[in-house]
Amino acid sequence: MTTNAEHYLGNLEAASKTIPAEKPYVMMNMMKFKPKAQYPASYTGPKLKSSTGREAYVAYKDGFVRRATELGVDLSIVFLGEAHTQLVAGSQEGESYDVVLLVRFPSFAAFRSVLEDKEYVDEIQPHRVSALQEIRSFAVTEMTDS
Repeated sequence: MTTNAEHYLGNLEAASKTIPAEKPYVMMNMMKFKPKAQYPASYTGPKLKSSTGREAYVAYKDGFVRRATELGVDLSIVFLGEAHTQLVAGSQEGESYDVVLLVRFPSFAAFRSVLEDKEYVDEIQPHRVSALQEIRSFAVTEMTDS
């Protein structure tokens, strides 16, 4: 089954044209894990055996932070927390998530540099795909008074 977790990034070029280049970028993700990690058939790297989606996601998060640091990207996890209940429902009635994550980057370009790195694509990203059932990802910058 294909989920939005496999394609959540959309068009990075189009996004880079709408996200202010000079501002720090915060990635806000709301995520729902698969009960059991399911790696893409094309992935031949090391897999977490008998792992849950949550465990595969932790491997992904740790790999992402490690690779970003190796690439010189200064990031900080602002918040990672459990999502308990939806207080306001809309067109996605019944939608629910397991965790919410906020990660701050110096810019969207810095974030994008990790996503386009070959080692990330080949060795780290498959853990994300194996872990997530659903994801909502928002590009966020600080609101100004003007």
